[in-house]
Amino acid sequence: MAWAALPILFLAFALFLPLGEVFRLGLRAEGGWTADRLRELLADPYVRGLLRFTFEQALLSTALSLVLGFPLGWLLTRYRFPGREALRAATLVPFVLPPITVALGFILFFGHAGYLNGFLQGLLGLSEPPVRVLYTLWGIVLAHAFYNAPVVARFVHASWEAQDPSQVEAARVLGAGRLRAFLTVTLPGLVPGLLSACALVFLLCTLSFAIPLALGGAQYATIEVGVYHRARVEVDLPGAAALALVVLAFSLLLTYLYLRGGGLVQARTAREREQPAVPLLDRKRPGRLLWVLYLLPAALLFLGPIGAVVADSFLRPAPGGRSPTLHWYGIALSADPTPFLGASPLGSILTSLGVALAAAGGALALGLAVVAALRRLRSRALETLLMAPLGVSSVVLGLALLLAFRRPPLSLLPSGPLPLAVAHVLLTYPFVVRAVGPLWESLDPHLAEAARTLGASRLRAFLTVELPLLRPGLLLAGALAFSLSLGEMTAAAMLARPGVNTIPLAIYQFLSARRFGAASAMATLLMAATAVVVWAWDRAGSRWLGRTRA
Repeated sequence: MAWAALPILFLAFALFLPLGEVFRLGLRAEGGWTADRLRELLADPYVRGLLRFTFEQALLSTALSLVLGFPLGWLLTRYRFPGREALRAATLVPFVLPPITVALGFILFFGHAGYLNGFLQGLLGLSEPPVRVLYTLWGIVLAHAFYNAPVVARFVHASWEAQDPSQVEAARVLGAGRLRAFLTVTLPGLVPGLLSACALVFLLCTLSFAIPLALGGAQYATIEVGVYHRARVEVDLPGAAALALVVLAFSLLLTYLYLRGGGLVQARTAREREQPAVPLLDRKRPGRLLWVLYLLPAALLFLGPIGAVVADSFLRPAPGGRSPTLHWYGIALSADPTPFLGASPLGSILTSLGVALAAAGGALALGLAVVAALRRLRSRALETLLMAPLGVSSVVLGLALLLAFRRPPLSLLPSGPLPLAVAHVLLTYPFVVRAVGPLWESLDPHLAEAARTLGASRLRAFLTVELPLLRPGLLLAGALAFSLSLGEMTAAAMLARPGVNTIPLAIYQFLSARRFGAASAMATLLMAATAVVVWAWDRAGSRWLGRTRA
């Protein structure tokens, strides 16, 4: 029970006590418990509009992500072509790419004065921008599809790899054509993966914050943005708490439904098989060139916004008219305080790095304790308790910690970036559990038993035998936690205060102040750090997993 005591104690003070503050503020009035505030909230036409728009954009975003992601998963599974491995690694980017950089990229690329409209106007001689998707419902849907179509592709690829290719071969031997074999054999096997992918994407789009905040404004706000506005703009904490309870109810329900359905996919994808891949470029099959009709618009959607951010950081003219220039990087790395940031840009970078390091260390320690507890006790109830942060959205968690750090006992702790670090530990340690748990289970238990037989205590056996074997996996999980913390914006927006700013918040504040060059420079630095982590995560992770399977 010692392993379980540490995470339970941490969750009691860092999660459940703050959530109790949300319930207290949202459900108490005039000294008693009441649901009147919730009833008034749900009767408010504006709040009902927030809920309706949240689910509408989530459904459309899920559908478009499926339309764009399924062909990508098909391409990665069935065909060989130059750059296939690089494209497969790129599908990991949405797991760690900060959403605010995606929003900035869409503004720079698809905006009325963006790179795409500028190119089309010059090419076609138009006086008005032909592409008008920004600050509309479809702008948000496109941005979410950019972010989540690779997630669908990963699920499709994993589900397809789990299938036995001999079944398709048997169907072909019995006379089925390629299309019929696909529809009757391959596609039914992909359905569980597709359903889980759509469930996950719908959950992510429902709880999306940075993209609707930056691309939707007040007209296209989601319920998460509504909680933020009530808490930080209107300073209506009781109203924000009541609305947060609505968000919490939906997030718990959607997370439960996803986890309950996701077990099918996990079971199926546990036995990967090498699928026969054929060359994409084949003179005998010129019809495969039709993939260009998918690849060209897909490349425009996926590469255009990111390329626009990087290009804008160098090509946007400096105040003196110079271009290309490093002027914007000078601003992004400046130690001089900036009024609309509440800190210096360099201070924001240092705060983000410090919080990310603390979050990665805390997530590793907490995640390791959780895995150890679940390995020994094997309790579904305990697992549900220890993985509770998965069901709490970032905006609710941010509000809960904002309220909790204003009252004892948490108000007795040092202020500054501590609440933000606690929030990031809660948001990232479940990923450490998911990454380290299966690896620990794959270790030969006889190694630790042999150490115990030779007189080592349980702790010493862990430190000298199991921990060295887990170290590569822990480093990968720590890198993931670090990158997720570095790009997290939702909880940071709720917990920001003068002198405590992060890189994603600084990007949003530069964007709000129309300082696009500085926002692009800071976003490019953030994406570069993220790209290094993703590359190391994918390459090192693949090698280590390959060794453990061997």
